[in-house]
Amino acid sequence: MKKLFTLMLMAAMTMATWATDYDEEIIVTVNGTSSQQHGIISVVEDGDTYTLTLKNFVLQSEDGPMGVGNIELTGIVPQQSATATILKAQDNVIITEGNDPSVPFWMASMLPPVPVDLVAAISGDHLRASIHINMMETLEQIIEVTIGSGYQMRNQGFEKWHASAENYEEPNGWHSFESATGSFVALTGHHMQKSADAHGGETSARIYSTTVLFTIVANGTMTTGRMSANAMSATDPKNNAFLDTSLTDVDGNGDPFYMPLVARPDSLVLWMKFKQGTANASHPYATVSAAITDGTYYQDPEDKEYNNVIARAKNNVIAETNGEWKHISIPFEYTDAQLDPKAILVTISTNADAGQGSNNDEVLVDDIALVYNANVTAITVDGNAVEGFTPEQTTYEATTEKVLTADDIDATVEGRGAHVLKTVNKTDNGYECVVEALTADLTVLNRYVINVKDVSDGVRTVNNRKQATATYYTVSGQQASVLLPGQTYIRIAADGTVTKVRR
Repeated sequence: MKKLFTLMLMAAMTMATWATDYDEEIIVTVNGTSSQQHGIISVVEDGDTYTLTLKNFVLQSEDGPMGVGNIELTGIVPQQSATATILKAQDNVIITEGNDPSVPFWMASMLPPVPVDLVAAISGDHLRASIHINMMETLEQIIEVTIGSGYQMRNQGFEKWHASAENYEEPNGWHSFESATGSFVALTGHHMQKSADAHGGETSARIYSTTVLFTIVANGTMTTGRMSANAMSATDPKNNAFLDTSLTDVDGNGDPFYMPLVARPDSLVLWMKFKQGTANASHPYATVSAAITDGTYYQDPEDKEYNNVIARAKNNVIAETNGEWKHISIPFEYTDAQLDPKAILVTISTNADAGQGSNNDEVLVDDIALVYNANVTAITVDGNAVEGFTPEQTTYEATTEKVLTADDIDATVEGRGAHVLKTVNKTDNGYECVVEALTADLTVLNRYVINVKDVSDGVRTVNNRKQATATYYTVSGQQASVLLPGQTYIRIAADGTVTKVRR
């Protein structure tokens, strides 16, 4: 991702305005049909508010690209989670004409103000955003725009394929022995093809085993990385699936042999059909494994102890499904590695044990995805649990004798990488405390409101320690324990007030 920074000096006694242009992958879904493109998203911070602009927005249609224009949301007050700056906005937006010379006509001048809902997260060099656009009155369309790659599996439904070898195909983002490397590639045969037997959509991926050199069974294997065939023995770890983001090799679709990932999902889900060509009671299982890494070299099966793995997910006891599609959910188990995720290696095989399957073992795979959670399991107000809390109920009552701030609100949330936002608003008889838990991929927002009645006798207790406590974050969303001279920080006061300060 290209990130262009512009810092503009305003005046000696004012804070700086900064702007960032993100060149991001954009997935546009119109009435349920999706297309992919790239676009420029501009984020400008000016004082205490932000402006986010989706530039030169284009819809893909059967008649070709249809220019819409620039969608700009202004005056957004930021919120801060532990890891990101969160922008949320709802507005009727007047779309303006774009300036892309390749687009002959912009619809902007023909459109009335359009209802737009936005949620975005800025963390480090990454922008993730979800935009909901209601154009039912004008174009009879509901438009969903997802901005930012590295959060989800590519080609989840295995609908898109590319040529990998003469007369053979591989699904985009996935690879088998058709694109393998190694000294013994010529002996591995072919192990993948498109199948019309799909769980959803029109196609799935079929991987299958074959017998090579008369007696050796080569398991059918599919991976987001690249297959390596560098040994005669099926059990030798020189035969593996691997990733290495430093390599520049690309597949038949022009994609690298790895799948980028910049977030921390909670589980991997997929649909599978599995059958053995010949029943093998000693080795009856298919397998699915995944490893989230920092992008440096990693292989499955491992040939040593790897310290670059952030999380693993594995199910190596997948039994035959009797001709039915089976939903598989595999939770990630996180290591103690303090690393940033950069890539994920997913490997699916017709047998959990190398070389122990039979000829014509078969696995069909469809609708694979990463799942992110933000499940709130408990909320406390000033150390007291909210009575009767259940995730299904969204509004509660409580009492206090203190002046409440955001620091007095705590929430227990299940979800690796979930964003937790807390605000406290003064009301006539107390406080409205709002807790929002947002999944890392911004697809789910769980919101709870606790109406807290002030029952003090008029002389309220002020927690001076909490009043004095403030938390600081860098402008990229990382919490700062040490404030460096000359740097700009976001200050979250104990009452939830967000300001920008410069040391």
